[in-house]
Amino acid sequence: MSHHTWNYQDALRRDGYRVTRQRELIMDVICDSPTRLSARQLCESVRERAPGVNDATVYRNLHFLSERGLIRPHEHDGHAFYELAGPLEPHHHLTCRGCGIEIEAPHDVTHAFYALLEERFGFCVTSDHLSLQGWCAACRASGGT
Repeated sequence: MSHHTWNYQDALRRDGYRVTRQRELIMDVICDSPTRLSARQLCESVRERAPGVNDATVYRNLHFLSERGLIRPHEHDGHAFYELAGPLEPHHHLTCRGCGIEIEAPHDVTHAFYALLEERFGFCVTSDHLSLQGWCAACRASGGT
């Protein structure tokens, strides 16, 4: 989904932040990619479009954009991968340890789990994202755990 359908620039300006060329480049790279990208992949893609942008600038802006809720980092095997957040419906990622397939599960599947956590532990979950690793049906059927 393209960020061009969502005016993130107005959201930044409304909160008192500038829309820099580096931030626009990062958002463009994330939106143009068919898959989530690691920070390293984002640095390389941004540098292809603007050779003068260094890695520190990309990392700093990834943190900034994540903190503002414009992009979402997802941990997988100790690495962060990024995707557009913004107006997208909250969802969760189920990643197979065998074949690497990713399944996006809608947020509504977690409501009962979140309610149970609050009931049992008094803990109110405010996150709208879970990233779980396990085994898909195909890998389990072929001998995966």
